Amino acid sequence: MKRHIPNILTVLRIPIAILCGYYAVQLKPNPLMISLALFVFASISDIVDGYLARKWKIETNFGRIIDPIADKILIMGVFIVFTYNGIIPVLFTSIIISREIILTVIRLLLLPKKVVISASRSGKVKTVSQSMVLIIIYAILIYISPLNEQFGETFINNTIWSLLLWAVFISVYSGIEFFVRNRKAISTIV
Repeated sequence: MKRHIPNILTVLRIPIAILCGYYAVQLKPNPLMISLALFVFASISDIVDGYLARKWKIETNFGRIIDPIADKILIMGVFIVFTYNGIIPVLFTSIIISREIILTVIRLLLLPKKVVISASRSGKVKTVSQSMVLIIIYAILIYISPLNEQFGETFINNTIWSLLLWAVFISVYSGIEFFVRNRKAISTIV
C-alpha cells in the first residue's frame, strides 16, 4: 500500500480540480472559499506525494507522467474559470495553457522512446508561482469589497495584472528553458 500512496494522492487531484472549478465559477465568497480550500489541499497534496515518493524511493514513470498532468488540470482549470469570469485576460490564459499543452504533448511523444523528462527547477518555480498567483487572486476575490474600499479598484486591478504578468513571464521562461535543455531529446520526435 505504501508504494501506491503518492500515485493515489496524484490521481485524487484530478476530481478535486473539477470541484475547484465548479465552486470558483460561481464567483461568490462562500463558493470561492470552498474552491480555494480545495485548491490549497490539492497543491499541498502535490508537495506531499512528491516528498513521499522521494523519501520512500518509489518514484515511478506513472508518477512522473501523471503528476504534472494533474498539476496542469488543477491550475489550467482555475485559470480558465477566472478567464471565463473576466478576471484574467484571455491572452494570459492562452499563453499559459499553450505552454502547458505543448510541453505535455512533447513529454507524451517521448514516452515510447523511454525518455521521461522530469520537471526542472524553473518548471517547479513556475508551478509554485502560478499556484501562489491564483491563491492571491482567490483571496482578492473573496475579500473584494473591503479591499476596494481600503485600496481602491485601480490598485486591486494593478495588483492582479502584476501577478499575472509574473505568472506569464515565468511560464514562458521555463518553457524556453525546457526546449533548450531538452533539444536533443526533442529532436528525436521529428
